[in-house]
Amino acid sequence: MATSGTVSETTFNTLKVIDHAFRRCRLPAQAITAEMHSYAKDALYLLLSDLANGKPPSWCIERQVYPMYQNQPIVTLDVGTVGLLNVNYLQLQELTGTATVSTTTNKTYDLESASSVNSVGIKWSGYSVTLTFQTSDDAIVWTTVGTQTTLASSGEWTWMDISGALPARYFRITSTSAQSVEQYYLGTLPQEVPLGQLNLDSYAAQSNKVFPGRPVSYYFKRDRLNPLLYLWPAPWAASETAQLVVWRHRHVMDVGTLAQEVEVPQRWMEAIVNSLAARMAMETPSVDVNLIPMLEARAAASMSQARDGDNDGSSTFIQPRISAYTR
Repeated sequence: MATSGTVSETTFNTLKVIDHAFRRCRLPAQAITAEMHSYAKDALYLLLSDLANGKPPSWCIERQVYPMYQNQPIVTLDVGTVGLLNVNYLQLQELTGTATVSTTTNKTYDLESASSVNSVGIKWSGYSVTLTFQTSDDAIVWTTVGTQTTLASSGEWTWMDISGALPARYFRITSTSAQSVEQYYLGTLPQEVPLGQLNLDSYAAQSNKVFPGRPVSYYFKRDRLNPLLYLWPAPWAASETAQLVVWRHRHVMDVGTLAQEVEVPQRWMEAIVNSLAARMAMETPSVDVNLIPMLEARAAASMSQARDGDNDGSSTFIQPRISAYTR
């Protein structure tokens, strides 16, 4: 018989996850009410939130770039940040081309020879607008290499990584609205330097927490909404044209509508359905209590298998920690 010819194109939305969880609780479709769907969504949200307490799920690891400002050692991280895996200080060399066009909606640079722009920094003098970045060899035919929509206000920096663009002589920054910009920065030859992590005791012991210099270490403080990153030394003037590269572990996306998908990969779907079924059995009076031990055992086994298989296949390095002696 013929196969489907497709791989991983089956849509498994939130409603299907919840319905299958109820079926594993031996509940028929006619017994599932709107109220049960409502608290099943809440239970699914709690289940996905609980994934953050173990090994970071591979799809919840992402790279972020933050600006730094002179004499401001505290960096506010995005909501949903659970932990930090790596923090690097990224230095750039500035490309100093000649501005051949300079209007409120078009800034074009002649770099004099084919050059790679790896990162673009914008220091705003007003509210930010959507920017489009383009390259060209002749200033006639242009290739779009990136678009930036980050929100910012006067005095703030935004950074855009330009990845995959070929070296070109001309580089331009365009927009449909007027650009209120204090400074443009075209960066090349990026170099990342890892920062060391401090525990609370080590950071608190620093006698001068606003000592200016190039940051070499940080202390990570988990707050309820926005975690904080305390840099030491405090960024100096040169840090404003550098970047703070953060590899963070974030929460799984919130549960949306019943028609939307749950943000878990296909290989995790069985574990999520089994775990939700065990939780729903505890909360639904009409479920036979004798099923609960079986559902919990099945959930634990499938969740363990999903976590064990969620890796990048690289070699394992064991680094002893002394967290019991620090805080």
